[in-house]
Amino acid sequence: MLRALADCNNFYASCERALNPALEGVPIVVLSNNDGCVVARSAEAKALGVPMGAPFFQVRRLCEAHGVHVASSNFALYGDFSERVMEALASHARDIEIYSVDEAFMGFPAMPDADALALGRRIREDVRARTGITVSIGMAPTQLLCKLANELAKGDRSAGGVRVMPSDPAARLEILRGVPAGDLWGVGPGMGARLRAHGLVTAADLAEAEPGRLRSFLGVVGERLGLEARGVACHVLREDQGPRKSILSSRSFGRAVTDRAELGEALAHHAAHAAAKLREDGLVAATLVAFARTNKHRPDLPQLRPDAAVRLDPPTDDASRLAAAAADALGRLWEPGYEWKKAGVCLHELSPAGRSQPSLPGLGPEASEARRRLMAAMDKVNAELGRDALRLASTGIERAWKGRSERRTDLSTTDPGKLPTAKAVDPRVRRTRIRFHE
Repeated sequence: MLRALADCNNFYASCERALNPALEGVPIVVLSNNDGCVVARSAEAKALGVPMGAPFFQVRRLCEAHGVHVASSNFALYGDFSERVMEALASHARDIEIYSVDEAFMGFPAMPDADALALGRRIREDVRARTGITVSIGMAPTQLLCKLANELAKGDRSAGGVRVMPSDPAARLEILRGVPAGDLWGVGPGMGARLRAHGLVTAADLAEAEPGRLRSFLGVVGERLGLEARGVACHVLREDQGPRKSILSSRSFGRAVTDRAELGEALAHHAAHAAAKLREDGLVAATLVAFARTNKHRPDLPQLRPDAAVRLDPPTDDASRLAAAAADALGRLWEPGYEWKKAGVCLHELSPAGRSQPSLPGLGPEASEARRRLMAAMDKVNAELGRDALRLASTGIERAWKGRSERRTDLSTTDPGKLPTAKAVDPRVRRTRIRFHE
């Protein structure tokens, strides 16, 4: 079986560029929630030395000096682009496992290397044509080698964005000799140090090591790592990732929050948001954990990281019940005198709706058909009019605590009113070029 890893290049920055062709060739930086840190960079921004994860205030002058386009994160936009890319990839693959928002493993029947290279190029061109997003593709017999091939494709312009690991073991080992074992996917600093201590320095050393020897000091994980490097697949592509184990909703505040009512609004908002995710996936939750965090980057201020759990009986997906649970948790985690930077809720013990154990009489609220219809109506309204068009009053009206997104692109692929506008220019019409002089 042939496997492939498709990885979107500089994904968030590429999404911004796909909706604004004027950004072609322009360095792009995308900021995290609350416009705090750099979470994505185009190739041009990387070349300027903008570091990943840097607080924006540290690189603001560098960006201004070089005309960097700075955008706030637009996760709804990126999620829609991700779905479109995955749909395009799935149309070519026999099997597909979505690994992250911008990566997917694909499975194909075995084929000669030349045919695999041609297939990878066709997929890359099709994704680009259908979505405007450029992907790099690495093809190999195992997921580990796919990841390595993908990295090699990104680092070699002559590869044209596609790299196929040779099916010939000798040729493949020759490539692995130039790759440090510590650089392989899944090898952390600790495992890398143990490999070096046992004389396994390159990826080729790992591939040639006896599986039993690797297992003796790295366990079954190390044994599988060596087999994957050798070209023996140890992982099966999983199209169905199974139900969620938990749901998290959390954001940083646009300013420090010191008011209990504001913190309560934020927790209720996150509880309602998590409830919508539950209903979307047909799940209910049995436990809600609410938490708040002070600003760890301000060591001059008092620090606190409290949380509180609330048991839900019976398990529920009702936004009002979850918001009430968040209010209950607030009473136990609130401490005056602190400047809160972030808050959120996490839902645990998820199970399919309709299969949860009902409460014993008198030990918990009965599930209400009217409440289920109300939640369904809320979801329908918000799907048609936009998120939070209809919401609980406890989640706030003004929401002064919300994070900043001052540089968010006012474009969308799902809102007809925010679609980009294309203009056709007749090449026969000669335009007068106007020059401005000081």
